[in-house]
Amino acid sequence: MDALAVGLALGLAAGVSPGPLLALVVTESLRSGWRAGVLTAAAPLVSDALIVATVILVLQDLPTRVLPVVGVLGGLYVAWSGVTTWREAGAATVRPEGGGVSLPAALRRAVTVNLLSPHPWVAWATALGPMTVRSWRESHVDGAALVAGFYVTLVGAKAVLAVLVARGRDRLGSTGYRRSLQGAAVLLVAAGVALVVEFAPGAVS
Repeated sequence: MDALAVGLALGLAAGVSPGPLLALVVTESLRSGWRAGVLTAAAPLVSDALIVATVILVLQDLPTRVLPVVGVLGGLYVAWSGVTTWREAGAATVRPEGGGVSLPAALRRAVTVNLLSPHPWVAWATALGPMTVRSWRESHVDGAALVAGFYVTLVGAKAVLAVLVARGRDRLGSTGYRRSLQGAAVLLVAAGVALVVEFAPGAVS
């Protein structure tokens, strides 16, 4: 099915693309193990329901400045998460898988990051939304296949990375673990700054 292939390809590209959610997947996998990482990877399954509904119902009627403002707020939140992770890294020790971690809290962080990132909003407003509507009108099966394929590879790619990162955390030792967390923190800060730089001009214009 062409629609399924398109969905799988788009989801894989989005799944491996650097960004705030991917950085958070790495961070949570290092900090708390594969369960937290996979749950973080699955955040779009929760957040995108609201994104899609909003795009369809109201996004076209909102002022053009709304998405840039969301982007700046999202960038600041991601950067703040990176700073917090850096602070924790100084005294961090490798905990048992899932030790001391709240999986609902990990999911909430990831959903917040995804909701505050303009990229899924823009993707659904400009490409995924129209493609899905067109496929749905041609065939309900094709429309559903496109969306299903997109989320299978979007979440799947990030989940595989989460498992790989989590498997390596126990081999790092205390020093390696702290440095890895610091590296993940830098990724988060960089992703946050990139969002702010990208969307700040539109937010103040």
